[in-house]
This record gives sequence, C-alpha cells and structure tokens, in this order.
Amino acid sequence: MINLAIGRLDLPDEQGWLALSGSGVMAGLVGMEYDFRPGQEEHTQENISLRLSGSRPQLEAWTGRLEACQLQIEDLYLRLWSQQRQEFGYAKIHQLSVGVQPKHLESHEKGSLELTLKLTRETLFFSAEQPIPLSNSSMPRVVNGLVLYNHDDAAFGHDNWFRVDANELNLEYPPLTRFQFDNTYNGKELGDFWIGGLTSRLGEPPPKATYEAEAGSGGTVINHNQASGGKYCRYQWSGAGWHTLTSWTLGAIEVSQFSGSTVLPFVRFFNPPASSSIQLRLLIDLQGKRVFEGPVTQIAPGKGIVGLDRLHLPLGELPLKSAAIPHQLILQAKQNEDGEHLLQIDDLLLLPQQRFVGYHFLSGLETSMSLVEDENTGKSWSLDDDLEFKSHTRIGTGLGLQPKLPQYFWCFQSDTDGQAPIDRTLRVRGWYRRQWRLP
Repeated sequence: MINLAIGRLDLPDEQGWLALSGSGVMAGLVGMEYDFRPGQEEHTQENISLRLSGSRPQLEAWTGRLEACQLQIEDLYLRLWSQQRQEFGYAKIHQLSVGVQPKHLESHEKGSLELTLKLTRETLFFSAEQPIPLSNSSMPRVVNGLVLYNHDDAAFGHDNWFRVDANELNLEYPPLTRFQFDNTYNGKELGDFWIGGLTSRLGEPPPKATYEAEAGSGGTVINHNQASGGKYCRYQWSGAGWHTLTSWTLGAIEVSQFSGSTVLPFVRFFNPPASSSIQLRLLIDLQGKRVFEGPVTQIAPGKGIVGLDRLHLPLGELPLKSAAIPHQLILQAKQNEDGEHLLQIDDLLLLPQQRFVGYHFLSGLETSMSLVEDENTGKSWSLDDDLEFKSHTRIGTGLGLQPKLPQYFWCFQSDTDGQAPIDRTLRVRGWYRRQWRLP
C-alpha cells in the first residue's frame, strides 16, 4: 500500500502531517487513488481522490484539515514512502485545490463524500536531512563542525576553506543543502563576510586562492606574528600617478582550476590606510603583454580590507582541454596627491564565485551566535540560543553542490568595524537532502 501524506517539515508527525493512506489515517477515509506523474519539467500536476464515509464530525474533520493545508501552502509538502529506497521522499507543493466530485454534495448529509485534490508540486523528491562530512588540510571528514580561520598559510589548522566530497554522497541530482556558521571568535562581532565555492576535477590538488604579499614581486617584507604567514609587505612610493606595488604569477594549473568562473579579489591590509585618496586596480599580463586593466576601486580610510571588481579566470572563454597559459596578476595604486605614500598589505584572496553568498551585517553576530544558509527554503537567518533573528542581509547564488565532483568553499570574514584579523574563526557545519525523480 502507498504511504502518502501532506503536511509540514517543521512539525512533529502527529501535528504536521495529514496521512492520506497507510498508518495514522484519520477515521472516515475508505479509499484513496493517487495519480502519480513523475514528469520531466521542474513542476508536475497530479490528482489525489479521497473517498470518505463516516459521521458528520469525521467528514468535517477531514474538510477542516484540508482547508488548513490550503491556507499554509508556503509550508506544504507531499510525503511518499519509497519502497525501493526504504525512506520517505518529500516534494514541495506550490498549489493545492480541494474539490467535491459532481453530485457528491448531497451525499455529505448521508455520511459519504468524495474529494479531489489537485496539486502542483516540485517534480523531484528529496530525502530527510543528513550531515555533510567536511574536511580541509587539518581535519579529515568531520560532521560535528570544522573550524575555519580567517587566513590560509602553512601553519597547521590555519585554513580558510573546507572541502565537500560530493562524489561520496550518492547523489543523482544536486542536493538541497543547509549550512550553519557559528561565530567562535571571542572579540568584535562578525560583520560582513563572504563564502565562495568552486568545483574541482577528480585527482586535482586544492585550488590556490590565497596569495601572500611576501610571495609577490615587490615591497619590503616585514616579519610579524599577527600577519598571515608571519609576514606582510610595506609599499612606499611618491607622485600622483599609477604605481605598481607588486605582482603574482598564477601558474598554468592554478589559473586553470578557476575553470572560467569569476573571482572576487579581496586585499587585506596589515595596518589600515589613513589616506582617503588612494585607489587600487588589478591588471593582467599574458606572455609579457598587458591584456587587461581592471576598474578603479577607492580605498575607504581606516578599513582593514578592500574588495575589488570581480575577474574572470582564466581570461577569455577557453575550452580548457589543456591548461591555460600562466597569468601575471599586477596590483597598482594611485594617490591623487604629491608626496610620499604608504600601504601595508598582508595578502590577497581570490574568492571563487561559482557558488557564492555575501552577507552584509545589520547588527553583527556576537560570539556563540550562528547564521544559517538554507537552500531548501531559500532563506538565511541567525540564531541566538535557538531564537531566530536577522543579523545580515544576503546576496548571491547559494552554496549548492554538484554531484560526483569534489568542491571547495572559501570564507573571508570582517568585523563590524571593517577589520579582518587573521585569528577570527567560524565553525561550519553542513547538511544535505538527496533528490530523486521516481519513488
């Protein structure tokens, strides 16, 4: 027998679900027919026929529950037991109408009624939630939370990224994901922060997204234990024109791993610049020739970071059947006043945007509070001792997963003063729901 129900995911079974067949059916139901239509489109339309017979209170209980379901359509799901998978599948219901079969209104007074439920649902069913094993260079496959630092250097555990091995999750379609980010930093509230993801080919090393200033071609290297990698660079120049601060070489493998997606560059300053008239831009040389000049970005005085305009890497729409040619990434600065100028830079992060969310703070997130990113509902919210509130607004495409391939996600954090200390930490946890078409 089909085990079928409609209801809500966020309530216990006896409160949230109206069983239409199988166990737990309310008194008065004597028959049910389900017109199952798997379909190939995003949505499918189906009919469910219910034959009721019983006392007037029993019939009114059925019509009352169905009317309540119609009023809560934004939270309504179809639940179907899969005999093959030995688990329930759930599908979001977008429309539900309840009609009475012709000439059955009269029979209501005699204790019988036949109803037709016309529904439009998501074609794909999804499973109950399961934890996602997360890993990085310091922690292999954990489900109880992975700590991310606000930088990525050679020190053990200092990773600003995590990996998901989607090829080990038994996925037929992209799953529905939920991530939770717990603020574990004992200091200033979490302000703006960004998370970007990138799919990797099987067998490839982790993509390189962080470039230390001391690994570039220019500047004076200064040792300091509060800098990423234990060093930062000081850049001094004079005059009012554009000045090349430094450059980094993105090797053939490194630049090819960005797979033609966009990256969002973030420059972190070791000490925030005091001037309000410094501008930055990125340029790219290929084979020694200038092929790209990025837009100009004004530095905000007193802020510890600056986000530049996004880049496509590698440049051009390449098939990438082989590796792309190395890219020379050049950082230039311009001060609109004469005299001596100074910038102190710690590192550059090229945040991938194949999967991306950016959170802009409203009130900030204090220590031990959490932010949730839920692909199933399309919402994000924050938690303080399980009480919900809105600490950040959200932009971006979400943090979905692609079946069969490993994926990496990087996180960059700032506080409510616009600083980005390297010892800020977040703990990330993840869950997923598998999707399938046929029960």
